[in-house]
Amino acid sequence: MPSARDIGTKRILKGFPLFAGLAPEHLGELVGAARNASVLKDQAVYRAGDPVRYLYVLLSGQVKLTLSCNQGNEKIIDVVEPGRSFGEAELLGPHSYLADAVAVKSSQVLGIGRASLFRIMTMDPRLALRMMKTLARRQIDMEAELATTHSCSSGQRLLDFLVRLAGPGRDPAGETLVTLSVSKQVLASRFSMQPETLSRKLRHLADDGLISVDGCRIRLKNTMIDRYLASKPTRGRSCVGASSVSPLRAELAEI
Repeated sequence: MPSARDIGTKRILKGFPLFAGLAPEHLGELVGAARNASVLKDQAVYRAGDPVRYLYVLLSGQVKLTLSCNQGNEKIIDVVEPGRSFGEAELLGPHSYLADAVAVKSSQVLGIGRASLFRIMTMDPRLALRMMKTLARRQIDMEAELATTHSCSSGQRLLDFLVRLAGPGRDPAGETLVTLSVSKQVLASRFSMQPETLSRKLRHLADDGLISVDGCRIRLKNTMIDRYLASKPTRGRSCVGASSVSPLRAELAEI
């Protein structure tokens, strides 16, 4: 008889898009290969150089993926929210992790064994295709971020982030409230800024009438943002307003 732990893990995997619709025997193997772990704030899920044994799914909390610099500081390359997987690229590539995965807050993670994942991908091509689709989306997002880093000011990149955070439902005639789910220190590192620089950029956006800031709650002034975009037709298309989906990313969403 399945244990309560196995029943709970099976329910989680069935509800995760990557594993939806898998045959019961394949799902059962993944359940047997899964390990649930609690990770305290500032504790590592894995470190760069550790051998790759699992694909991770974040169940609760928050995890940052970081690269260490020679100067001793870190560069945050991604912040993982609940319901997302991480570690896919290393799983299919090198045999050690390239980045650190560290809990920003107390988190619950589910690790799924690499060997079982590979075996089931050979038996059910849908799983392999979904994994490729996930990696393609991350690659597109990374390339878009690199493009804005080299072509946009830090203030424009920050505004772009807030617009994307609001999503496609942003009301052009009104305001949209977004809430930062990460600390300003983490967000600053994400944009390669010092926290005081981030605060200054937010003040500049507020002074320009584009946003208002109340702690971690930021209200987007959509009419003013759209006027700002219209006044910068060339740079605006590449720097701000990235909530619109690229044709390739939209095509991937249909797979």
